[in-house]
Amino acid sequence: MDYVLLAETNFLGLLTNLGFFAMGVAGLGLVIFIHELGHFLAAKACGVKCLRFYIGFNPPIKIGPWTISHFWKRQWGETEYGIGVIPLGGYVQMLGQDDNPAAAEEQLAREKAEGREGQYDPRDYRSKSVPQRMMIISAGVTFNVISGVIFAAIAYMIGVSYTPCEVRFAQPGGPAWIAGIRPGDKILSVTPGAEPTETLRFRKDLTLAVVMNGDEKPMPIVVRRGDKTIDFEVTPKKPFPKAEFPLLGISPEDTLKIAKPSDEFALLAGDPEWMKKLATDDLLVEVDGKPIENQIEWQNILATRPGDTLKLKFDRAVKDGEAGETSYEFELPPTPYRQTGLVMEMTPILHVQEGSPAAEQGLKAGDKIVSIGDVKAEDGYTLASRSAKYAGQTVDVVVMRDGEEKTFLVPTRQPTQYNTQSGYGSELAVDMLGISYSLTNRVAEVLPGSPAEAAGLQAGDEIRTLKLKPTESQKEMAYSWPKEDEPLKVIEDDIDWQDAFNAAFQYLPAGVPVEVIFNREGSNETKTVLITPVDSEDQFIEHRYLVFVTPSPRYVSPSFGEALSLGFQETGSGMAQVFMMLRKLVTGKVPLAGFGGPGTILAVATSESSQGVGRLLLFLTLISANLAVINFMPIPVLDGGHMVFLLYEGIMGKPLDEAWMMRLTFAGFAFVLLLMICVIGLDINRFLPWITG
Repeated sequence: MDYVLLAETNFLGLLTNLGFFAMGVAGLGLVIFIHELGHFLAAKACGVKCLRFYIGFNPPIKIGPWTISHFWKRQWGETEYGIGVIPLGGYVQMLGQDDNPAAAEEQLAREKAEGREGQYDPRDYRSKSVPQRMMIISAGVTFNVISGVIFAAIAYMIGVSYTPCEVRFAQPGGPAWIAGIRPGDKILSVTPGAEPTETLRFRKDLTLAVVMNGDEKPMPIVVRRGDKTIDFEVTPKKPFPKAEFPLLGISPEDTLKIAKPSDEFALLAGDPEWMKKLATDDLLVEVDGKPIENQIEWQNILATRPGDTLKLKFDRAVKDGEAGETSYEFELPPTPYRQTGLVMEMTPILHVQEGSPAAEQGLKAGDKIVSIGDVKAEDGYTLASRSAKYAGQTVDVVVMRDGEEKTFLVPTRQPTQYNTQSGYGSELAVDMLGISYSLTNRVAEVLPGSPAEAAGLQAGDEIRTLKLKPTESQKEMAYSWPKEDEPLKVIEDDIDWQDAFNAAFQYLPAGVPVEVIFNREGSNETKTVLITPVDSEDQFIEHRYLVFVTPSPRYVSPSFGEALSLGFQETGSGMAQVFMMLRKLVTGKVPLAGFGGPGTILAVATSESSQGVGRLLLFLTLISANLAVINFMPIPVLDGGHMVFLLYEGIMGKPLDEAWMMRLTFAGFAFVLLLMICVIGLDINRFLPWITG
């Protein structure tokens, strides 16, 4: 019976995903339809005969004995309506006008041969005045702009879900962390001169503002912390050299509702019994018998009590008439540190957070930590968890500065985040002090009796490469093991040790052997050994393998007037975004790899559909704005190129020379075709990387 239920669940999930996909396809098709409808209606209003109206292109494609060009077509009156097999746009073919430069050239040659050059049917596009043709050409983008406003207005009237701009985590050493932005802060504004708002959106307003700002100038950020409003100037930066876009280095706040862990995630935790109790949206309400209100409190508990077993209580919403527990409890054990015996060299302090206890007491970047209270620096990976007992107290911090030991008496704060939340490229931090540092690939010490000592590693060795070597039984686990040819090249790829350790030791199923390739100090000799980490009995990390749901409130406009105003704002913002991104692309500040083609657009449309109709409509607003701007660029074969030709004709009193028009049209066609090939190639590399290798 369990298998039947599983099959039903998967089938329903598949149907749901297909439904979202269909919504995305329909939405994108609607945007194209509206664009072409603008051309069609304007042409009809000017008395131009329309031969075809197609969504998608319909070239004949031969597949064996069959030739296919369309999914559907029908002749109504003088116009053939259809859906073409290539879903990369659409077209309205008018009498005397053809966007295919080769077909247009053939038509001109035929007219010359027949002696009909310059003699047009009264319903021919070319027989119309310049203002009429301008109206026809511009009608597509005009309809897109109008429909974009309407889409957004409807979205805000029915409600749009969004991710609030509340900070859960600031990446140590990242721009926001250095500036002093803390978990619990709510970002109200990120644009110069903008009015602070409680409904700023993390994944749209904030992310877009950061990309648009770039990494060459600071951006103003206004946050609310408690009952205070604080202004910051933060310069985004790329988290690593090959990153496509700069970041602030923050993540949005979570709720205390559980997100059901995946089977693979459960495997990392050792498939514990307590994890099997969890269900999506179960609410954490108590820790050790005390009520808990928000994610920041939870992060403080984890940061200050890494070695404690915690008694958790969850509430579960049970629908009327359903049987089941409405609340349950279990004990959550600490997470052991995966001990290898390698103590890696710590850098000096890299950054001191503005406004932090360390900054106020005079600690500086370049100081080398010796101890915090009675806790020696030693293993920098666990320094924060080992010294957590001093949180909220005043403690002696000993550092080396200019070759001398100096002691600072620092009143620590309560930590609101911890290192094992960090993503790739993050420094390590002692949050209660407000300092960050990193770990190098050089071994400072090898602990006696450890796996590293047994393997023959010693102080001074430099780790070059790590490669997972799971046993045959481990390979059979339901885990996505990296390929054999995907080692962590610590030196070559300039990977900080904390990132390498997380990927190769800490966040893997227990007991996975790791091949370590290293250089011995004082020689060019490269050695290879095998290390199998063991769970430490007295050192623990803060992370407890619980994943929480990000809040997704809905904003509904209180009036039609506000919804319409927001519609204009969304459309204008979308058009400005396209202009800005194109400018950054041309100046090399944004790589082409950061763009996407039809596959990416459809994937995002599907994702937005899953978040509700309002989110899909807002995305269609963005696509409408995008289509309006791109289509009106002054490139022959695009609407903007046609408009340039018409401007020339209107100013000079005669059309551009046909030979030159054909040359420019072929050049524009080649450019657009090359661009399409590039973005489709990016999509293939993004979604089907095995094809490109």
